[in-house]
This record gives sequence, C-alpha cells and structure tokens, in this order.
Amino acid sequence: MTPSYAAVLRAPSAFRTFSLALLGRLSYGTVFLSLMLAFTAATGSYTRAGALLALLGLTVSVLSPLRAGLIDRHGPRRALPPMAAAYSLTLAALAVLTWRPGAPLPPLVALTALAGATMPPLGVVMRTLWNVLLPDGPLLRRAYSLDTVCEELVFVAGPLLAGLLAAVAAPSLGIALSAVLVGAGTLGLVTSPAARPRPSTRRRGPRVPVIPIAPSAAAAATGVVLGSTGLLAVAFTQRHGQPAAVAWVEAALAVGSALGGLAYGALSRSRPGRRRLAALLCPLGAALAAAGLAPSVLVLTATACAAGLFIAPTLTSAYLIADATAPPAARTRAAAWVNTALNLGAAGGTAATGVLLDALPLPLCYALAAAPAAAVAALLLALPERQSDSPIRGASPHHRGMDETMSNAEFWEARYAEHDHVWSGDPNAILVQEISGLEPGTALDLGCGEGGDAIWLARRGWRVTATDISRTALDRAARHAADAGVADRVDWQRHDLAASFPEGAYDLVTALFLHSPAEGMPREAILRSAAAAVAPGGTLFIAGHAGPPPWDPGAHPGVHLPGADEVLESLALPEGGWEVLLSSENERVQTAPDGRTMTRTDNALKVRRLPS
Repeated sequence: MTPSYAAVLRAPSAFRTFSLALLGRLSYGTVFLSLMLAFTAATGSYTRAGALLALLGLTVSVLSPLRAGLIDRHGPRRALPPMAAAYSLTLAALAVLTWRPGAPLPPLVALTALAGATMPPLGVVMRTLWNVLLPDGPLLRRAYSLDTVCEELVFVAGPLLAGLLAAVAAPSLGIALSAVLVGAGTLGLVTSPAARPRPSTRRRGPRVPVIPIAPSAAAAATGVVLGSTGLLAVAFTQRHGQPAAVAWVEAALAVGSALGGLAYGALSRSRPGRRRLAALLCPLGAALAAAGLAPSVLVLTATACAAGLFIAPTLTSAYLIADATAPPAARTRAAAWVNTALNLGAAGGTAATGVLLDALPLPLCYALAAAPAAAVAALLLALPERQSDSPIRGASPHHRGMDETMSNAEFWEARYAEHDHVWSGDPNAILVQEISGLEPGTALDLGCGEGGDAIWLARRGWRVTATDISRTALDRAARHAADAGVADRVDWQRHDLAASFPEGAYDLVTALFLHSPAEGMPREAILRSAAAAVAPGGTLFIAGHAGPPPWDPGAHPGVHLPGADEVLESLALPEGGWEVLLSSENERVQTAPDGRTMTRTDNALKVRRLPS
C-alpha cells in the first residue's frame, strides 16, 4: 500500500525539519518582490531596479553549485549558518539603505551581489535531508512530491505577503522580514537531528564531476515553460481585452502543478528514469503549444491548468534522479545543478519570450516556448542506454556512484548512514538454499551488513559472530537482532578485514557478496583468512557476482569479479584437506533501475574442511 503524505511527516524529525526549512524558504518568495519594489522606489528607475534584480538572480543561480559544494564538504551544520548570517545581514543593510528614496547605486550593487552570493540553498539541502529522514521507495518519492508542491506554494504566498507589507508599510519591511525568515529557518534546519554531521565521505584528491545532465536538461526546459507562460499570458489577455484575467491564468497553472505533484506522489509506483522525464515533458510542451491556439481566456486558463499538471511531476522526477545518481559526497551539488538549470531556464524563457512577442504572432510564440520541452524529451529518448540517469538506490552497492578517493571504511559508513535501511532484511536466497541442511554450530558472517543473514542463522540455532566495516550497519543489525529475539546468539564485531580478522575457529564461515567499489580491499587474502578460520569438519561458503549488472556493463571497471573456479584456485587450499561441495554459477531475476526485468549471474563456492 502506498504510504500517505501524513506518513511522510510522521517519520521521526520529518515534520520539524520540513516545516522549519519551509519557513526559511518562504523568504525566497518574499524577497524578490520586496527588493523590486524597494529598488524602484529608492532609485526612481525601472531600468536600475531591473538590472539589480537580474544581478541578484544571476549570482544566486551561478554560485549555487559552489555553495552546495561547501555543504557537501562540511555538512549543513557547519556551512549553512555562516551563509545565512551573511545573507541576513546583507538583506538588513539593503532594507536600511532602501528605506528612503535616493539610495546611491554603488552600495546597492555591492550588497545585491553579496546577497546573491550568500543566499543559503535551503531547498536543495532539504531535498538531500529527505534521504536521511526516510527510506528509499514510495515514501521518499512522496516526500519529494510534497516538497516540490510546497516550494511552488511558497512562491505564491511569498509575493502576496510582500505586497501586503508594501501596501501597509514599506517594501523595505518585506526585505527585513525575509532576513528574519531565512535566519529562523536555517537555525531550525541545522538543529534538526537529520542535519547532524555525517561520516566523512572523502579524502584529499580530485573533485568528482556531479552535473546530472538529463535531470538538469529537463529542469531547464521546465524553467523555460515557467519563465515564458507569465509574459505570454499577459500578451494573450491584453489582446482579448481582459488584462486582469492574467491572474487567473497564473493561478490555474499553479493549481494544476500542485494537483499534478500531489497525484504523482500518490500514484507513482516505481523510481523515475529518463524515459519518465521524457513522458512528462512531452505533454507539458504540447499543452503549452496548444494554449496559443485557445479561442478565449477561459480556454487558455483551462489549458494552463492542464500544462501545470506536468510541472511538479517533472521537477520531482528530475530531483529524484539527480539525487539517486550522484555520488554520496555530492548530492547537494547535484540538486543544486538541477535548481540552477531551472532558474536559468526560467530567466532565459522570460527574456526570449519578450523578444519573440515583439516580432512574431502569439501562437508561434507559444509554440517556440514549448519547443525546448519537446527537444529535451526527444534527446532523453535518443540517449544510449549506458547514459541513462536511472535511479540506482536499492541496487547493489557496486552500482552506487562514489567518490573514487574514498577508502572502504568511508564509503561503507557513508552508504549505511544515508538511510534507515539499505537492504531488505531477508537472508540471501543462496544462503538459505545451501546452508539449511547443516547442523547448527558456530558461524562467522563476513561483511554482515544490516544482519539479515546472521539473524537468519541465529534463528536456526547457530551462534554467530558477525563482522562489518561499518559501525552504523552493526548498530542497526544489533537492533534488528534484538527485535528478532536473537540478540544473545550474535556477537557483532567491527573489522576492516584488510587490517584485522576475528579470532577463533568456526563450523561455518560465510562471505556473501564481499565486494567493494573502493580500491584497497584485498579480497583474495580475506577469503584465505576465512578458509583458515574454518574448524575441521566445518564449511566455507562464498557467493559473489559473476560480472557487472547487465543494464550497465561498464559499472566500476576497476572491480574484479572472479568466477567460482577462480575463487577456489585463489584460496590455495591444501590438497587432500578439503572437499568441494559446490562450485557453480546461478542466475536470478533482478529489476533494473529503469524497471526492466533482467537476469543477473552470480557464483557460489561451498567447500568442506575434512576432519583431522
């Protein structure tokens, strides 16, 4: 059953984190109109006011990935407060400077540029924090939909609040309010448990490119639609003698987007991929093009609502894909690139539409504004399969993007720290098949993860020593064991198996899918230590992937995936001391990130140490 939106907010710390972040993001809805009105009154020039706002928008958009990089590197709690403090103080200075007419232009330019450079990306950070607050799946997709819809509502409510303050007091009061809102929102966000420092996911080394091409292109095309529709609606309603009706057209677009976003979050049953982005962009572009042929303002309003139905779903999918395909240490930057593409697309759409309206018929202007959506959709469908931006969360860790400068410990700690659970909690099917017939005794589980295999063994009567490199995974596994009533039968031990190994001899030693995308894990040496830990008469059971995933044959080319015979040879077992019980490959059905059902090949090796 698909979880409700209430379930999203009932998750631990979710309501607090989201509501406070939304409070801070409300400042983005109030600040632009407040600054526009204040600049116009203070300078007495529409040209200067427009140039200052363009400067603000340009610095916000262009520098957004750089600010996000600081957050990825240092975490929200260290990076956001200085940004918010500088931004709030800059807005306060602008409020003071524009309180009366006649403000000098040079300080306005300097302060506006500084405001754009320091604006904290609360929306981008909130999207990355959803991954901490919620597990992957329908709940996370619904959270992203809710986030996108609420952000759009911020840009509806914010200007109304700014206009009210300008009418009853002065536009500068709206600037001051924006400073207070962003300060309060940032303070609330960084004090949330979700924003606690995460384990380091980097060492010194080259920076990782994290520009999500397909999501950014889709966001830019959507931005063009958003940036052009307002001006197109103004021209349409004026030519039909109903200029005041433009407000209804804009409202219909916003209502359609909100309804579409909520429905998308409720009905989505799978992770989005680039084909879904294309499927959403096509009707978005078609609806906008059709709006130019509307015979009346009423029909235009209905068409705008229809186009809006695809805006929030497109942006939700773009952010989800960008997040899922980004390296763990670069998710904030990936979301920032999508946000930057959206803003630049909107700015470009507005500018281009103004030029087109002076030279071309209105229906053709609507069609040209819709063209980027159709072009990006065609591009996404034409991309080779290897370049798919399909989400990969839930697939094997070999397919997760990673910073190639990470150590094994850093990678796995970050991997497990991202979500409340990474694996299903069920034991590996090959383990159940091959080990069910053994008499319980002592067992060693190498690379136990969240404990699914170890707990299954304990339930069957084994006394298990379970090891992993990640403390987060071990803590989680211990909780699962307590819930299963077998806490007293499992000893959880943290080991970097390249540096230390559990002591003792065991009736069963398992090493299932003991791979790592990070360099530096001596798998052959670890497996030889595993064989040495098998007691006389005991069993060593090893399973692994026989090759890369069929949907991405080039994934992690530096990871060697040996066959069962190669594993057996690498163990260098003494002749006459072991019995090979199983050495084979087996196929299993696996769902690819884009939803296709594909066959994955694994290998298994089961050997028995002969009694002395």
